[in-house]
Amino acid sequence: MTQGLPYPNLFDGCDAGAYTLPDQLLKLRDTYRAIEAQPYPDPPENPWDVIARLAEETVDAVQDGKPLPDPTQIEQARTAERVHEDVLTMMSGCLDLAAKRVRAGIQAYGAAIITDHLKPAHDKLWADFKAAWHTLQEYGQTEPRHLLAAPPKVRKASDTCDQLAAQYPVIHEARSILARAGFNCPDDPTGKYAAIRNYHQLAPSRLAMARPPWSGLSTRQFLGWHATNGGQLWLPTPDEQKDAVWAEADTNPVKRAAGF
Repeated sequence: MTQGLPYPNLFDGCDAGAYTLPDQLLKLRDTYRAIEAQPYPDPPENPWDVIARLAEETVDAVQDGKPLPDPTQIEQARTAERVHEDVLTMMSGCLDLAAKRVRAGIQAYGAAIITDHLKPAHDKLWADFKAAWHTLQEYGQTEPRHLLAAPPKVRKASDTCDQLAAQYPVIHEARSILARAGFNCPDDPTGKYAAIRNYHQLAPSRLAMARPPWSGLSTRQFLGWHATNGGQLWLPTPDEQKDAVWAEADTNPVKRAAGF
């Protein structure tokens, strides 16, 4: 079965402008899509149809006293059929090879994607959101339904919050894709520190079923809650995420004793 483009959502987020990706990886993606867009050759005439046609033409030729049709057309049709099948197999192989190169490219550039592309996009988004949210807080209202009569500057800040809230999960989806590709943190299997650096400070309960204060909020409300309450949103590398896990473990005698 022909392979599809690996992790298409990773490239969709880039195409949508939420973040950038290495030029080399985009070139591999473009190669895949160019091969995928190649037109497949039309199938040749079926050899059995050629035989049936030649039989009819032969009878007509004998009846009309005309030269008989060339029977080598049968072998030509069989050759054309084999070539067509080989071309289809080759094109499928080309697509598989292009997909494998994209997958290998993600492995090769994964660390750089996090540090040089996703992290800067995330940090800029977070800084811009906090600035826009501060404008809403100065006005005294943060919910859109209360801003219909607000000054243009405030409504623009609210629109900015909406736009950034739409981009935020796209960036983290890209990070999740890389985690599934192997750039994960085994020390943080639940992803506790995948988005919030000071998670334990904001939600110190150690009960397994305890819900953090931002549970159930929309993305805009989630970002607003952290902007208001000192949340340190980040997009960590696996090592940074591991450090956050062990920083909490250092304050927890039970985890420290268990080696976690």
